[in-house]
Amino acid sequence: MDDEKYFSFSGDNMPSNAGFWSGDEEHLSPEVNFRSKQRFAHKILVWLAISSKGIPAPYIGTTKDDKYVFWPDLASSHYVKKTIEWLNEQIVPFVPRAANPPNVPKAKPIEDFWSILTDKVYNGGWEATNRKQLANRIRIQQKQIDLKVVQTMINDVRRKLRKIEDNEPFSIL
Repeated sequence: MDDEKYFSFSGDNMPSNAGFWSGDEEHLSPEVNFRSKQRFAHKILVWLAISSKGIPAPYIGTTKDDKYVFWPDLASSHYVKKTIEWLNEQIVPFVPRAANPPNVPKAKPIEDFWSILTDKVYNGGWEATNRKQLANRIRIQQKQIDLKVVQTMINDVRRKLRKIEDNEPFSIL
């Protein structure tokens, strides 16, 4: 099972790092009270796969190749006539809506894996100062994840999919 995820330098995509509230503004330090957030934060895209056999190293880099397939989520903007026409004009292969199954994140253990990895990367409010530092941190923290945890997640997929098939997607929530 594979997926990709963005990691920001600041970790502000993590709820625990996004900020906090205080009812006592009088004793709140100015650097916390007025901390700004960068509008388009520096980030990197990470691709990785997980299986019951192991967790290969994540792919963090640039691919210079013309063998791409656009696999959109089911947002209506990805399938409007104007978008489809543009993709066809640009000769961009894409997955048609009819062949694109609905996304049920709770049925995909990789979503839980991302949560575990993200918690490890940004533990204690950690922030990166550059791309290389963030990529190294991701690689190191990914190696710290227990394979048995991942195997349990993967082995549970069949049960979840059967439950969805027998009942409905909301039955696994």
